[in-house]
Amino acid sequence: METIKTPDGLLFIALQYSSYEIYVESLMLMTVGRELKYKGILKYVRMIDLSSNNLSGSIPTELSQLVGLRFLNLSQNHLMGSILEKIGRMTSLLSLDLSMNHLSDEIPQSLADLTFLNHLNLSYNQLRGRIPLRTQLQSFDAFSYIDNAQLCGAPLTKNCIAYDESQSKDAIEENEGFEITWFYISSMGLGFIVGF
Repeated sequence: METIKTPDGLLFIALQYSSYEIYVESLMLMTVGRELKYKGILKYVRMIDLSSNNLSGSIPTELSQLVGLRFLNLSQNHLMGSILEKIGRMTSLLSLDLSMNHLSDEIPQSLADLTFLNHLNLSYNQLRGRIPLRTQLQSFDAFSYIDNAQLCGAPLTKNCIAYDESQSKDAIEENEGFEITWFYISSMGLGFIVGF
């Protein structure tokens, strides 16, 4: 279970399996010393706006299971880590705002699967790499991605040649390391056989 910490309490989503292997969902909200627990309602959640709440930590992976969610705004917090790898499961999502956080890593390819997405704001993070190549993500203007210094590709003007070259260089070095290792193992094996 992952938590997002707030100054006045904890907010977390608990997705559990009962002993009968039946899916049971629950939401526990703790604020000002009160604990509220809701069961079986998460499928009806259509909008989450937790912007400007001083949230920290990573985005809970359980959020990607809210497939009926249409609006998600977690902007202006202190969230770190990656954008959810399985965000593409949230096929009903129309608006996604993760701006002004400390998110890093690459934009997941699955984000391009959100074909109904008509508002996207990933600006003012530390995202890096190439914006996934699909028309959906290139249809947003550059302001959706602004101030992510290591992000490249359309619709940004920053070219991905340097990024692609570094990726190719890493792949070549990795392959060379494998070839050298294989050479040493083969030589040792041959020496062992000849020695006997």
